[in-house]
Amino acid sequence: MRSLCRMRYSHSCRTRQSSLSRIDYPPFVMPIVSCMLRTDASWNLVAMRSSCSRPADMQTLYTLGIGPILVKGVLNMNNSSVSSKPRLRELLHFLWPRLGKQRKTFILAIVLLFTDTILMMYIPLLMELYFNRIGDLVYISWLLIIGTLFTVLMMGLNMIGFYLKQHTIGSLHRDVMVELADEAQRLPLENTLASHTADITQRVAQDSGRTTWTLVTFLEGMGGQIFMLILAAAYMFRLQWQVALAVIILMPLGLLGSHLLRRPLQRIGLEVAEQEAIVRQSQQDALQGMETLRAFGAESWMLQRFIEHRSKLNELYLRRMWWRQLVNGITNSLAQLIVWGSILFIAWLAIKGTFQLGALMAYFILVWRIFNPLLNLGRMWGEIQENLGAAGRVFTLLNAKKEASIPPVIHVGETSAIRLQEVCFRYAEKTGLQDVHVAIELNHEEKQLLSGFHLNIQSGSFTAIVGPSGSGKSTVAKLSAGLLHPKEGAVMIQGHNPQHNAEYARQFVSYVPQTPYLFSGTIRENLLLGRTDAGHKDVEQAAKLAQAHEFIMALPDGYETLIKEHGDSLSGGQKQRLAIARALLADRPVWIFDEATSALDVETERKLMEAILDTTRRQGRTLLCIAHRLTTVQEADCIILMEDGLIINHGTHLQHLQNKNGLYSKLWEQISGERPAV
Repeated sequence: MRSLCRMRYSHSCRTRQSSLSRIDYPPFVMPIVSCMLRTDASWNLVAMRSSCSRPADMQTLYTLGIGPILVKGVLNMNNSSVSSKPRLRELLHFLWPRLGKQRKTFILAIVLLFTDTILMMYIPLLMELYFNRIGDLVYISWLLIIGTLFTVLMMGLNMIGFYLKQHTIGSLHRDVMVELADEAQRLPLENTLASHTADITQRVAQDSGRTTWTLVTFLEGMGGQIFMLILAAAYMFRLQWQVALAVIILMPLGLLGSHLLRRPLQRIGLEVAEQEAIVRQSQQDALQGMETLRAFGAESWMLQRFIEHRSKLNELYLRRMWWRQLVNGITNSLAQLIVWGSILFIAWLAIKGTFQLGALMAYFILVWRIFNPLLNLGRMWGEIQENLGAAGRVFTLLNAKKEASIPPVIHVGETSAIRLQEVCFRYAEKTGLQDVHVAIELNHEEKQLLSGFHLNIQSGSFTAIVGPSGSGKSTVAKLSAGLLHPKEGAVMIQGHNPQHNAEYARQFVSYVPQTPYLFSGTIRENLLLGRTDAGHKDVEQAAKLAQAHEFIMALPDGYETLIKEHGDSLSGGQKQRLAIARALLADRPVWIFDEATSALDVETERKLMEAILDTTRRQGRTLLCIAHRLTTVQEADCIILMEDGLIINHGTHLQHLQNKNGLYSKLWEQISGERPAV
């Protein structure tokens, strides 16, 4: 069987990349900051952000069909992103429905937490009654007893409210994290390959918490402070309506500072969240790349890079502190004016003899009951604005573009296992996680790797793709497996288009990369990922076909042996054989091996390929192999030769060797050390 292929070049596109605006210090602190901070002018933030770790686990999940399909977003090597900027009402609209059946419990918790406010307002009432009846011992005794019982009751209700709040918000945070983790797991592979996993982790683990607790800050925190102000104002109306009216009119001034500075607070909140993700990246790189760092003696380089990233975060923390202090200063000044104005007016009324002693004492306490809420309202509103910056990163992840998941359409009469039609593909560079609701202009060149690419692999055939490194072989393999999606054209897998329903189309393919990913757990658990209902005999049979059974049984616990993180306790060849066994056990009609045997010795590779080829011939499966060692694919029905993104020839092994001066013959001579005899 033969596969006809042709390619043509096309011009690459130019786009422009937008960058996040930087935030400045408040003007009055610039001289102080310039003295306190010293940064290296040669430090390039973008360059440091570009050290990415490859999310191989996501690729494996896609391959096995156990990672749901999503695609909302384009991830960036430099980690900058185009984030949505949600307003508070949008955030509340997002969080409130996710409370589900616990909404009533949460409302009850907030009401019970307001008992603390009632208790705070009970104190001035108690003072008024006490000083007005200071000579009546019986009355005062009963007053103290009732006051004590009331205090105990309010404290008990407050504790119940606190527990209910923690339970409901904890559940909400868990649900939001699970939703974000699911969204992140569904991100398109071509975009996540250009991203650092730490940035996604930051959005799921940290930004989700800030987003969720904004609901608590707004309803419990600000709601409680407003409730206290209302009670205090109502009490004041009973004592002196003129002062109460003035306080109510001036009350909104407490939010003036944080409201005027809401945009800088949102921006600094976003910058802090993104820089925290970069620091997390440095930590992750240092741990995952420890072997390489020690091999090259680069520990000091990594430490210096971490110091620079952490210093940048400290700078942002300091900048955020200055903005917070500016908000607090404005709020404190306005609150002081209101409070001292009230005190002076009350003192004037007391001098005139208008107030009784009890009312005067109650009024002084009420004044401070107003002062603290005004300060807290300004502070909490500022915190909410900062959290909206982190919420923007969460919304960006949620709103990023996703893979389509429409009902599969069966194409009657389709005889091809894999068919690529007019496929154009390029790897996007420096695109960030992008909200579909936010317009963005990109400013980067994208390398056009494939253009007008055609490939037709018949069912039951053995097709190989060979060629020099960088010729596009692995890209074709990933496109054929439904892991990557073409920019133009279509890919058909068993008659199904992955761009319509990638999860369904990928169920027909078992894909094994050159560097497989093994999850923490036992060998058996790793093999069962693609087919959880397989019995022990099926597991052993797949392992034997992959030449893995012998070394597995040599391990102390056999198939129950625990694998360390990333499978680091195994050799490269052992990991490849386990990955092949996992693919075989998945029992799918199409097998795609992308340099899947590169770490094996020649004899083991020969036995493995003989067993696999015998199985494919006997069961009518389709096999696509990407290989550097031509000895691996000599028996292929069709060997496709690629160079510089182009298919330059195709045919059997012997047909290729007939052209003694061709690229295939040169590659054969390099590997075998023999000139073609044909």
